[in-house]
Amino acid sequence: MKYELKIAHALDTEGSIDLQRLSSISDSLRKIAEGALMLRLKGLSKAKKSFKLEDALRITLTGLEKGSTILCLQSQPFEKTLPSFQTNLFRIAHQQDLPQKTPISLVVESFQAALENPEESELLDKPLLKELINFKKSFKSEEEVFSIKNEGSFAGMSLRKSDFKKIQVLEEEIPASEAVLINGRIEELKFSTQKVRILTKEGLVDAFLSEKFDTDKISDWWGKEATVVGTKHYKPGKRFTIEIEQLVEQGSGDSFFSKKPRHENLEEQINRQLKEGKEINPLSLIVGSWPGSETDEEFEASLKELDL
Repeated sequence: MKYELKIAHALDTEGSIDLQRLSSISDSLRKIAEGALMLRLKGLSKAKKSFKLEDALRITLTGLEKGSTILCLQSQPFEKTLPSFQTNLFRIAHQQDLPQKTPISLVVESFQAALENPEESELLDKPLLKELINFKKSFKSEEEVFSIKNEGSFAGMSLRKSDFKKIQVLEEEIPASEAVLINGRIEELKFSTQKVRILTKEGLVDAFLSEKFDTDKISDWWGKEATVVGTKHYKPGKRFTIEIEQLVEQGSGDSFFSKKPRHENLEEQINRQLKEGKEINPLSLIVGSWPGSETDEEFEASLKELDL
């Protein structure tokens, strides 16, 4: 598909572009497209790649035109560039139309999601938002306007330097990923071996299998209670998903980790409990957030300090 990336009010001479700036634009477009694609395929924009993406992410510069500065770009739909073995994942809602999309259309969709309705988007995470923010480096002045359009497959998109303030605030509000340990029943989803839900005492938790997890073994856990060892990845709107790295049988003391992990930091939990007129339960402050980077000895010391 053919696209036009126009830089209105550009400081460059009309119809030309500095090579260093062109390199910055090219690098940023590729990284955003890659993150958006991995989110759709694996659930994380920084997921480990188990296949080559050079062909799928290729964006070609076919020319320069006047009218400020217009970059003529071309990229192929994923149905022509992604290996056929990956299409077994094109079944959940945001993957159904992926074969018809291109790297550039994913870039446009990512910016639109971040600027228009980020709290409801399943296709944004903290690393991808950082890549969107990095595109700001391609601007040379506050007056410049970047716009992308093509021959009718999507509505045009325009970006101003000021737009990145909203994206930066959104990214800063999302906590960094953290280790987590919870209990629950492993619920089977029919259409994907990599998408899982965990039924905890407080509700369902969305999850997916880590690259480290042997997918052939997940069927042994369908419908069974397990202790999940993994990483909690946050999304906009106080949502999160669990990356399952290990499943083990529950022990007698594992009910400690049965609660659905919440998107609350320590200060928020204390304030909420005070408003509800509850006494602070020091044990509840670490439910759903251990293990972290501490050693076993440090964890035992922390429990003693809680004076339980």
